[in-house]
Amino acid sequence: MSIQVDIASVDRTDHIVLESLAVEQVMTNQVDSAQFTIRKYGSRTYAPSVGDDVYVYDGATKIFGGEIVSWDERVESGGGGIVYDIKCVDWTYLFDSQLVSASYESETIEDIIDDIVSNFTDGSFTTIGVTSTFVIDSIVFNQVKPSECLKRLAKVVNYNWYIDPDKDINFFAKFTNTAPFNLTDTSGNYIYKKLEREIDGTQLANTVVVRGGEYNGDTYTDDITVSGDDSKSFLLPYKFANLTVQLDTGGGFVSQDIGIDFIDDFGASVDVLYNYNDKTIRWQSALADGDIIRFSGNPKIPVLATAQDPLSVAEFGVKSRFIRDTSIEDLTTARQRAKAEVNVYKDEIEDAKFETYTSGLRTGMYINLTSTLRTANTDFLIRKVKAQPVDPNNFVYKVDLVTTAKYELVELLQSLLQPEPRQADASEVAEIIKIDTAIVSIAESILAVVASEDDATVTITEDIRKDPLGANTEPDWVLAPYLPSPWPTDTKREGRVDYSMEVY
Repeated sequence: MSIQVDIASVDRTDHIVLESLAVEQVMTNQVDSAQFTIRKYGSRTYAPSVGDDVYVYDGATKIFGGEIVSWDERVESGGGGIVYDIKCVDWTYLFDSQLVSASYESETIEDIIDDIVSNFTDGSFTTIGVTSTFVIDSIVFNQVKPSECLKRLAKVVNYNWYIDPDKDINFFAKFTNTAPFNLTDTSGNYIYKKLEREIDGTQLANTVVVRGGEYNGDTYTDDITVSGDDSKSFLLPYKFANLTVQLDTGGGFVSQDIGIDFIDDFGASVDVLYNYNDKTIRWQSALADGDIIRFSGNPKIPVLATAQDPLSVAEFGVKSRFIRDTSIEDLTTARQRAKAEVNVYKDEIEDAKFETYTSGLRTGMYINLTSTLRTANTDFLIRKVKAQPVDPNNFVYKVDLVTTAKYELVELLQSLLQPEPRQADASEVAEIIKIDTAIVSIAESILAVVASEDDATVTITEDIRKDPLGANTEPDWVLAPYLPSPWPTDTKREGRVDYSMEVY
């Protein structure tokens, strides 16, 4: 067995600084990565290009497949050549090169994924690992990345997915992708002293209360009968969404135009002002005794959900946790959050990690630890796998494990913080937008004109006018530039102080 790195279809293992090589797999549908440093000098002339294919092998096992997305270039000290620190990502980056614009009705998930791969990827991906015949009634993708399509489909059937190094899509039920081996005291498939567990009881909680924001209750309608003649402000029992107000002064109910208190003013378009925080409505003038106010709307009800695990309470006593999250605005989500928190924290929290020289592990796999010495029998999910060389022939795999309950909580929290893309409306048209690129050639024609001689006769006439004032007649000298008008009877002429004029 040996470590091999192929770049752009060529074995370039000898270019690589061995200790810089690292491959990291993260949880299932997230993007895996690889990084390494190569030297360019002498006969080693390769320089990286964005999009170059990269494959990393542990013997015959392909542990990474992807492409170069970036690198840093520097000059090695001592004149040793050019050094590139290269970063790669798995095939998800290539998979998402196009956007999906399509709608599907009464089709299986396998058929939908087959169609997406055939029509919205470069054709290099396969779907051998897709295992779901569940029929989707209707789903629309409008300008959505293929990976987001798979994520939405996986959520429908509670599946996971990833793209393997051979560009095959694996789409499978959660917690069914078992690891090729489990861990025991005598299994010999991991470095015994590198197995570590972390058991934490400080976070123990078997009773969880989740308080969220507010949600709209069912429509509530009630009447207020005015008592006395000096009241123009009235208290409502709840804060309301979609509030409507009617007033009966003896001739039947009349709808009132509602404005916002301290923002709007009474006038032709506002009859009553509503203060949401104070839960009050008020008129400009006091109403009369016996007038009836009818109000209707959806009460704003605080989201509050509680979950408890009786077995944990019996073992540890009541351990309570209060969670405030105003982004939760419905009871269903609040209940899910409360149940997920209890499921994780009703017992001590347990995480684990180990190291192994055995390849074949992948994030999302289900692995069991059974140890008499450690008094353990726990099912874990592989959360992260990082491979690094220990010598030119062997990788060591550093594996992080998480309990299945904690994994489900992490997924729930991720869905709350990063909700799924907006679902396309059933009436939405799936547009396909294409750009037509053409090359336009422009030719320029320049006509050279030959010079030629042209003979012509030019006639010049001269008009000489003699000053009619005569030599013996003194004109009226003026100091400004002046043009005599009318000529010749105007006797004013422009003079010069140093020549024709005297200053007295």
